[in-house]
Amino acid sequence: MAYSLLSDLDATRDDWLIKVRVCRQSEFINFKCSPEMISLDMILIDEKGTLMHAIIWKNQVNKFRDKLSEGFAVIIRNFKVSALTGDYRPVQSNFKITFLRKTTIQKLQDDIVHIRQNGFQFIQQEVIRSRIKNNILLSDVVGCLCGIGDVESVGSKWQKRDIHILTDPDDLTIKARITFWEDHGESFYPYVYPNDFGPYIVIIIATTVKEFRGELTFATTAASKIYVNLKMDNITALLHKFSKKSVHIVTIASGNSSNVPNAQAMFENRMTVECVVTLRGQITAIENFFDWYYISCNFCNKKVESSNGVYTCQRCNKQCDLPLIRFKIHINVKDNGGNTTLVLFKGVAEKLLDTSADKLVNSLSKSESNIPHQIQSLCGMELVFKLKLSSFNLKEGLENYTVTKVYVPDEELELQHRINKDKRVKGKEKLDDSTKQTDFNAEGSNTDYSNELSDEADTFISKQRVYSRKFKKRRNLFIADSEESDDDTIKRTK
Repeated sequence: MAYSLLSDLDATRDDWLIKVRVCRQSEFINFKCSPEMISLDMILIDEKGTLMHAIIWKNQVNKFRDKLSEGFAVIIRNFKVSALTGDYRPVQSNFKITFLRKTTIQKLQDDIVHIRQNGFQFIQQEVIRSRIKNNILLSDVVGCLCGIGDVESVGSKWQKRDIHILTDPDDLTIKARITFWEDHGESFYPYVYPNDFGPYIVIIIATTVKEFRGELTFATTAASKIYVNLKMDNITALLHKFSKKSVHIVTIASGNSSNVPNAQAMFENRMTVECVVTLRGQITAIENFFDWYYISCNFCNKKVESSNGVYTCQRCNKQCDLPLIRFKIHINVKDNGGNTTLVLFKGVAEKLLDTSADKLVNSLSKSESNIPHQIQSLCGMELVFKLKLSSFNLKEGLENYTVTKVYVPDEELELQHRINKDKRVKGKEKLDDSTKQTDFNAEGSNTDYSNELSDEADTFISKQRVYSRKFKKRRNLFIADSEESDDDTIKRTK
């Protein structure tokens, strides 16, 4: 059986036979027009390291889905080869592959295939300027991580995070700015990359090149993926070179004045578990009442239900062809004021566990039904949690707070926070004493304000106590978060 190399393919026939590996796979969705998936896109690599773009249109996805996944080595025959045209091309190639109804796939065992797992086309310094605002070909970038910025809001809908990488181990003055949009930026937490365990070689694929105020920036797209310290020969060589240099990861100053630095954000509205925005506490247990993952719609992230093997999203009111496995871990956390329940979703959970939910599910044996040991290992960790309070938390007094970010506690900052808090309390007490003395000892006043003040104070305190009783009663209820949940709302009363 004679196989053709990817470099041999052309548009003259459709009975080709190739042996390749799927090194990348992603869904293509045009969010501007429709939330539905248009195609399943892949990058194939052969034994010579040649890359080629392959497409499965949505009406063919179910036929090939169980035979194709990232990392699979396969034999593919009877497919269409056509010229690669249009913008946002993921690889530099003259042709692309399109799967047909007659296309067949045979999965191969890894031990008999000598095709590497990954392939990239890293942009060269001399061609960067030619790709500014030229989106015909997307760019793969590699470098050593040297700076991480905070997540910033851009307009009312978008979020981004910038990082800096060093692209030349022989010249540490050459840096590149990478802008991560949406999920890419939310998941790139600084605490995951401590200087003591560096250097970190970062690969970002499928980026566009932009220039703003004279500075070049690589920006992620919907097809972008991020790899850190990937096990490849050339990446290992880069690690070795940068390990001999003095590379420190610094915090990138925000260009948005409304963003709050970590040293301040860790104490933003710091309270106890009675009413929280940021909370320092210790994870005491993992709850499995709701399970630790759920099957979600690949567009709206809401839970989907299966009926006869078909998943349907009630929110999108359509069939979900490619449902996703997402983390939803309920953790018990305690501090000096009591204990509460927090929920870790995809971005935070993946960074804490250094794995994805689908990989963790696939690694479990069929007999395992308990919480995986990777998740159980979170117990005992003490962290600062930044929480997102929904209407259920604020209006109904319910728990299950969504964690949007976590920090490693800094004892020096904690001490300074307590000192500043004590100073504010003492300053307020002095101001209150001064105000009372002015009000009640003013010369020439014939009006007795003390009874009126006392009545108002009693009424205010009474209202506070009524609300407090309602809040404590409602705290015993369980409810799923309204913003990002699997809608498995369950209430437990006292």
